[in-house]
Amino acid sequence: MLKVQSFSYHNHTNFSDGKNTLEEMVAQAKKIGFTEMGVSDHLVVHKNTKQSPSYKIWLNEKRENIYYSDFKSILPFYQKHCDNIRKLAKKENLKLYVGFEVDYFTYSGWEEELKDFLAQLDYDYLISGNHMFFDEKCETYVDIGLSGALNLDKVLMNEYLQRHFEVMKKAVESGLFCFLAHIDYVRKLGDNCCGPKMFMQEKKSVLDALQNNNVAIEVSTKGLRRIGDLYPCSEIINEIAKRDISVVVSDDAHSVNELGANFDVAEKAISAAGINRRLKF
Repeated sequence: MLKVQSFSYHNHTNFSDGKNTLEEMVAQAKKIGFTEMGVSDHLVVHKNTKQSPSYKIWLNEKRENIYYSDFKSILPFYQKHCDNIRKLAKKENLKLYVGFEVDYFTYSGWEEELKDFLAQLDYDYLISGNHMFFDEKCETYVDIGLSGALNLDKVLMNEYLQRHFEVMKKAVESGLFCFLAHIDYVRKLGDNCCGPKMFMQEKKSVLDALQNNNVAIEVSTKGLRRIGDLYPCSEIINEIAKRDISVVVSDDAHSVNELGANFDVAEKAISAAGINRRLKF
């Protein structure tokens, strides 16, 4: 009988872009039989956020509370969020971990600012979740899902995609992260832009970094909701197996009905590939 993972470490509440409250997500986790859960709302801080071509769209969609320009101003907000999770864990008698899904930026001083910020938080783990394209100096960035508005030609798009995987590798090598989220997230742009077999060398470089730094990777069922396939694709899952990289199943849930969704599909793919190493806190 197939054993299905009874927890998830990649979830979002309405603290960032989730649809449900922390309390509602925890109630659902208990209802479906989760033994523990990690709450991993977004942490996206870039000094030029308000100058991003995506910012006006985020404002119109009322998503501006996810993207910030400095760490200092949001510290009390994030400290309170951590405290709320700790308090609810005691009340509900469920093991809750405090995590954040972080977009990794590369401009000078950013990582130092992040570390100083984190030193003031009561948190347990970080997920590397990269959702942005940016220029060589990381001065301007854009939401990958909104990158079509830039009208990039094929050469420029390839440059952005290559940098995307290079940055992912740097994030893994930073030592900050517990696991990597949706390595082939860019497949949402379509197979003509970044199909499963495209940029394989770049993806393998990221996988090598995961192996060398003992960082895990998720197999996410969110891809089934977005593109009809797991993140990552079967080609990458097989490469993960070859390198004996630790795996964790994720739902990347943004609402209560996404918690634990399609975990059986992910488990079958992991089992078929012969993956044995699993991440569990």
